[in-house]
Amino acid sequence: MPTPTVSAIDAARDAIAHTKRHLFPFRIEKWLVLGVLAFLDQCGRSGPGAPVGWMNDGAGSRWREGSDLPAALRSVPAWLSEHATAITLGVFLGGLVLAGLMAIVLWINARGSFAYLDTVASGRADLVRPWREHAAPASSYFAWRFGLSLAGLLGLLFAGGLIASVAIAVARGRLAGPGAATAVMALLPVLLLFTLALPLLALAGLALRDFVAPLQLTTGLPCGDAIRVLEGLVVQQPGAFLLYLLLKLALVVGAATGIAIVGCLTCCLGFLPVVMQALFQPVFYFERALPLFLLRQMGHDLPGRMGGK
Repeated sequence: MPTPTVSAIDAARDAIAHTKRHLFPFRIEKWLVLGVLAFLDQCGRSGPGAPVGWMNDGAGSRWREGSDLPAALRSVPAWLSEHATAITLGVFLGGLVLAGLMAIVLWINARGSFAYLDTVASGRADLVRPWREHAAPASSYFAWRFGLSLAGLLGLLFAGGLIASVAIAVARGRLAGPGAATAVMALLPVLLLFTLALPLLALAGLALRDFVAPLQLTTGLPCGDAIRVLEGLVVQQPGAFLLYLLLKLALVVGAATGIAIVGCLTCCLGFLPVVMQALFQPVFYFERALPLFLLRQMGHDLPGRMGGK
């Protein structure tokens, strides 16, 4: 039996035709429902990016008056040592709260991802039915997503703790001269490893959402077994997946640029949740359909859902 031709370009053409067929002619009620589902699908995939500024409580004025900043910095380790128990407890409790919030957001995202995946594959705009119908595979998917996110968070805290420990030791004079240089050099491999791990974690998250979740619906397998199916497909068609990543990168850059422009032109109204997903529904719909049609070429069509070419 000849090996079927797998092409990310052909998958993109099919996804475009699928998007046109099910989104046009325009129906506002359908786009709004899909906007809600797209928002749930994206929930937790990006965090707040606006930094919080420091409050000017009078301390700033003291720095401007010429306070001894180096002396103040040298007093920080002593303060940390004096309040070590309270700081440790605060960090622990804060970590628990953060992990709890992360779990809630990722659970909503998991349910939303499967619901939006169902609506894109079927061409319908249901909200309640797919949310309930795919609870079991979404739970398995959530467990892997949460574990992946928790690993990234723990890695970040570990790297930050090492940096803080070395900085405090240097500031208190426990490390000086060659010892300080040695400690800094020992940190470099850890930081390099963490820097390399970040894109790998991002790639793993993309693989879970774009391919593992559809494979769960196609095969009925839990997330872990669907991951092994994906591994086999990647080994068989590495070029198709590489081209898919390039297309996905171009799509993300183009979509981000368009959203930024429209958001600015609409006085930031285009950045509002659900509003943005409804306005740019063709982009999000196509982005979700693209991996479905690539998997279809590999023999993993969602049964009874994907429309014809």
